[in-house]
Parts: sequence; C-alpha cells; structure tokens
Amino acid sequence: MTGLPLEAVFRLAWPDLSDEDAIACRNEYRALYEETVIPATRLFDGARETLHAIHAAGILQATVTGKRAADCERILRGLAIEDDIELYLGGDSVAPDRHKPAPDLALLAMDRLAVPPARTAVVGDTLIDMRMGRAAGAHTIQVLWGYERSAVAEADETVATWDALRARILNG
Repeated sequence: MTGLPLEAVFRLAWPDLSDEDAIACRNEYRALYEETVIPATRLFDGARETLHAIHAAGILQATVTGKRAADCERILRGLAIEDDIELYLGGDSVAPDRHKPAPDLALLAMDRLAVPPARTAVVGDTLIDMRMGRAAGAHTIQVLWGYERSAVAEADETVATWDALRARILNG
C-alpha cells in the first residue's frame, strides 16, 4: 500500500467506500498526519551524514514520495536537511493516475535536475520504489531498513547500512 494515493489505500480496506467517504477519510488522515506524524518524524541514524556527504560531493539529490509535496517540504525542513536535497516532489506533482510505481515522479525529477536515466540511481525501501525506478530506466538500490527489510527482485542491488549506501553512491 505504500506509495498509493490515500483514497486507493482506503478503498483496499473498504472496497464499497463512496467517493465522498474516501475524501472524508483522506481529509481526516491528513489532519492527523499534520498534527502528529510530521512533528514526530525522525531521521535514521546515519541519514544526515550520508545526505550531506552526497551533496558535498556535488551529486544532485531529489526526494520523490507519495506524500503531498508540501508535507514532504515540511518534513525536510523540520529535519533540517532541505539544503542537502535539490528537489522534492510529492504524489501531487504528477497526474493522480500516474503515482508510483509509474515512472512519472522519477522522470520528472530527472528532467528538473537535467540528469539522464543512465546517470540516475533510485534509492528506496519498497518494492514500489524499485518498480518506479526500473520503469524510469534508472539503476535501483534498495535499502534494507525502513519499510521492506528483505531484498526484492526488482532491485538492481541492495545495501544494508548507511555507510554502504554512501560508499556506493560516492564511489559509483
């Protein structure tokens, strides 16, 4: 379910949910998310150092998420890492029917950063992330912390630590 629009998630749980009720559920979820989840969001140990090292090396970084772009921006600012990430896109940055695993978010990030797929790595913690990256023609790197902790076949490679991810990105 990770990466799907909220209405789609609610419809998986309640297939007979009306459009009006799906929107009401989405609005209530977003209010609770704003009030409780965003303030409680924390970085994994090692994340800040990795993002900073990649940025310092001149490698462009984007965050693409199923969350709304405004929520993503608030989270990154709250975590004080927005200066290390050149671009952040949310599920609302593309057409509603083109969310992950469609390649649109990754392709939009590549376009805005002027980086071709052959020089792009999509790093993520879900099968949906790996499918999006593959569909966009990028190299995919699955991190084995976060949502999915077992390797998925769609990942070109996996890393188990922030140190390994940092080394992989910085050393090509």
